[in-house]
Amino acid sequence: MAPVTPWISMTATELGAALAGLPGWPFGSDVALTRIHAGFTNINWQMEAAGRHYFVKVPGPGTDAFIDRAVANQAALSAASAGVGPAVRFFDSDSGIEISDMLTGHRPTRRDEMNDPHFMGRLFAMYGVLHDGAPLGSTKTLFDMIDEHLEQIAASGRAPLPYQLEVQRRWAPIQRRYVDAGIDLVPGHNDMNPQNYMQAPDGTLKLIDFEYAANTDRYYELGGLVAMYGYDGAVLESLLEAYTGGEVDDGVRARVFLSGIGALVKWGHWSLLNSPVRDADYDYDKHGGGMLLGALSMMFDPRCERALAAL
Repeated sequence: MAPVTPWISMTATELGAALAGLPGWPFGSDVALTRIHAGFTNINWQMEAAGRHYFVKVPGPGTDAFIDRAVANQAALSAASAGVGPAVRFFDSDSGIEISDMLTGHRPTRRDEMNDPHFMGRLFAMYGVLHDGAPLGSTKTLFDMIDEHLEQIAASGRAPLPYQLEVQRRWAPIQRRYVDAGIDLVPGHNDMNPQNYMQAPDGTLKLIDFEYAANTDRYYELGGLVAMYGYDGAVLESLLEAYTGGEVDDGVRARVFLSGIGALVKWGHWSLLNSPVRDADYDYDKHGGGMLLGALSMMFDPRCERALAAL
């Protein structure tokens, strides 16, 4: 039975009592909860029980409309079993509440660290481990997300600017050729926010926040990181070798390049779509426009045609 007070409105005392009443709750009633004022999608708490510290994730209001909590939990369990995510200790399928180990001593990655090739090599290697996991219960590729955003923008009545229409026109045949050449589905995390990459003092990485996890094309996340942070040449080659654990062929290079364009198209349109409804202190229009201009520049790059030919 759902509690009378909504989960997101509970005090620490109320939450502790309500958690203890969940089916299969393994921690007893003697828990101490402290609110963590961070995150956009969930209401987060730190919990101490029997001398150990845990991370409590309470789904934020309205998030059931776009997050499949069962798949997110499946992805978190898979990452934990592969050693690239914190151990998951409890999940309540009705409320979506999830308890995992607190990553004590870890810290979120800073955005400037994404420009460090040595760090990125470790990150690409981590993605290699993640992508080798078992398939998830839901599939949503880069191409699905782009199609969805374009439909949402059209339904909103927003009139794209001429260069934005040019991006859409040029992207459509690239997407068709990529999809026709075949998609290699892997379990993806699908949220390249640097704060999701938690670093231990020894440099070991753990991935957190699997709300957007789904099966996706193998090269979407790699291409997105490469395009957003401007890696190419010998450094890019070393990153791809860190991912594959060996040699890299022209087909891989092609898919990473084209997926990078797609990632800019996807997140550029996401920003345009969210500009009327997100934080007024951040210029989502400018952010999205910049990404779409980046995508357009990559489409005019001679490497784009070479990549399409190598599919």
